[in-house]
Amino acid sequence: MTPLLDAGLTKDQVRTVSRRWGLKTWDKPAAACLSSRIAYGIEVSPLRLARVERAEAALRTLLAGRGIEPENLRVRDLGEYASVELDAALVQTLGLSAGLEEAVVGAVLACGFAAARVDSRGFRSGSMNELLAEPERFR
Repeated sequence: MTPLLDAGLTKDQVRTVSRRWGLKTWDKPAAACLSSRIAYGIEVSPLRLARVERAEAALRTLLAGRGIEPENLRVRDLGEYASVELDAALVQTLGLSAGLEEAVVGAVLACGFAAARVDSRGFRSGSMNELLAEPERFR
């Protein structure tokens, strides 16, 4: 549903009105929809969206508890397993700390995924498109 768009409002108009009303989110950067975390060909359902949202929230909480605040964090739903994408520099840190990487995977598993892994290449906008070119890499 897109009620503001349906009302004929542009993003700039929404930001202008939000600023006038004193909303602290008036200049919040655009964020990708949760459905963009679900692989092509997999049904987007409330269950899948909630699972991704819970996993991302759990990871932010886990990392914040260790003094780490990633700029980019995505949990990609690839069916029965999840791929975790974090800032490339953070992925290198995780590689140095097996305990932290295990904690990240454990947090995702606790949200309902059968398996999970940290993507060694880090966060990449549009990474789901790679599935179209190399589907065997992700099985």
